[in-house]
Amino acid sequence: MTPRPIGRPVALGTDLRDAARHGSSPARATTKVVLSPTRAPRIARAKAEQTRRDMTELDREVAGFVQDVRLCSGAQLVRRFWPNGENDRRRASRALRRLTDWQVLDRLPRQIGGVRAGSRGYLYGLGPVGVRVLDAGRTARRRDVPGERYIAHTVATAEVVVAMHEAQATGRLDLLEVQSEPACWRSFSGPMGGRLVLKPDLFVRVGVGSLEDRWQIEVDLATESTPTIREKARRYVQHFRSGAEQARHGVYPRTLWAAPTDKRCEQITRALGGLPPATWELFRVCRLDQVTSVLATEAAS
Repeated sequence: MTPRPIGRPVALGTDLRDAARHGSSPARATTKVVLSPTRAPRIARAKAEQTRRDMTELDREVAGFVQDVRLCSGAQLVRRFWPNGENDRRRASRALRRLTDWQVLDRLPRQIGGVRAGSRGYLYGLGPVGVRVLDAGRTARRRDVPGERYIAHTVATAEVVVAMHEAQATGRLDLLEVQSEPACWRSFSGPMGGRLVLKPDLFVRVGVGSLEDRWQIEVDLATESTPTIREKARRYVQHFRSGAEQARHGVYPRTLWAAPTDKRCEQITRALGGLPPATWELFRVCRLDQVTSVLATEAAS
């Protein structure tokens, strides 16, 4: 496959500039989580090797996806890997049950949507055997069941990833790459020479003909204050001004802030509007359910 030329430069975004001028909102168009709260059992090498042999290619894809997003719902996995009707859903239930029994996946001890939701109603992380199978012998370190805020944010981020893959499957988006945390984090030199780390929730490459668009995505669930939003945005500005990303790729990604409601989008827009006007072009704001539409619209422009 012929490599694509360097991606397009960051667009001359007018969203924040127009919002500041007219007082309106902008146009809307891997750390592994092992969920069992007990100490990790010692996984025999022979068991991991046998599981590796027994797993299908689809099993490995499912485990790899869970590893990447860290935590997701069974319903999201069904949409990602078994999207075609009731027969597919039955196959999904059997596969998720099997991967859980094998300890390739770890299942959070609760359901979303009640008992009738079945395997689709559970939340899944990578299990201890899954860690061994995917990481060639590394052992899993179990952690306590994560808190509600962590779960909500991680599952919301996984939802963005699933939606992008759905858009890819229907031809609405040419999705070249998705990086989740921590693969999408970027280290760089700060103003005084210290090492800083930029921690977006996602990094995405979208095909634009023979070129590509690059995006960093912040998934916001209205849990952070305006000063926190502004401070996080300043880190993006620092990263941009360091030139580290441009030195590696020739362009700087645009940052898409995705929030649950129009009201929250307006709050984020006002927070970003407190930054120097010269930096506004780095950012775009939209609702969470509009992420794929924004990426597709920008790719078509």
